[in-house]
Amino acid sequence: MNRAILFSLGAVSLVALAACGDESATGGGAEGGGSVEGGNGPATGGNAPTGGNGEGGSVNGDWQTLVTGEWALESGGEITSDLHSIVLDHDIFVGAIRPIAPQGTHHTVLAVGGSFQSGNIIYASGVGTNALTFPPGVGLKLSAGEEIVLQLHLFNPSGNSISGTSGIEIIEIAPEDVLYEADLYLPGPLNLDIPPNQTTTQTSTCTLSSEQTVFAVFPHMHQLGSHFKTTLTVGGSPTVIHDDDYDFNHQAFIPFEPIALGAGDSITTECTWNNTTSSSVTWGESSTTEMCFSIMYRYPAQSNQGVCGQ
Repeated sequence: MNRAILFSLGAVSLVALAACGDESATGGGAEGGGSVEGGNGPATGGNAPTGGNGEGGSVNGDWQTLVTGEWALESGGEITSDLHSIVLDHDIFVGAIRPIAPQGTHHTVLAVGGSFQSGNIIYASGVGTNALTFPPGVGLKLSAGEEIVLQLHLFNPSGNSISGTSGIEIIEIAPEDVLYEADLYLPGPLNLDIPPNQTTTQTSTCTLSSEQTVFAVFPHMHQLGSHFKTTLTVGGSPTVIHDDDYDFNHQAFIPFEPIALGAGDSITTECTWNNTTSSSVTWGESSTTEMCFSIMYRYPAQSNQGVCGQ
């Protein structure tokens, strides 16, 4: 049964229709940049941390700025919804993507169409997220005339004022090299209840209604997260694609050899939190609340893309 949910990826508030089922890097200097109109101009690069387990695949081309936003925060300051947008002047096929994420960048989320409906989200990053290169023949299409919106969640836990420029860089690939268009999918539990002063594990399984191939996962929790596991069940046989301790300060995209899934196959997300506070913690957008998503890239793009949870 469909139900309306309020979804926020540590930065982005949106209303999405979802069901429990398939309802749905170092950010260095820009190399070029003339692929968009409007927006905030090219970034100068920044201090984006390198995130992790390899980029996967290979793409020839220069990194260029897609969209950026400048910001400033006082000590202890937090902005969960800092919006910046551009309008594309030509079609773009993205073959690789990475965040520009200086200190203070809690998350970035990228959406198309000027809306953060679940099917419009095309990229997300957290603290320490690495560059992701798509498999050969796979590209993320951004169409001419589309509005591309960057939402930044900014948080300054330090004792000093800070400022920076955050955003997204990409490598374009030629349209003739694209066999499949990719999209983003977010399976995971939505109703979280994490009791105080104990360790809690919660699991959610999303059953797919159509054929699709997945090739990268971005495990996502917040600061109380301690362990994350993602399992694909294909033809009744489970395959664990990620099972590791979770580090909020090292949130990596993890590429793997593409795995084909069919209708009836499933994705199970299992999160463990160590709640050392004296209060129960629920689902939410702030760093002091929690989430649990196996954020995945897949192809071909699905007409029912979005969030799956319960």
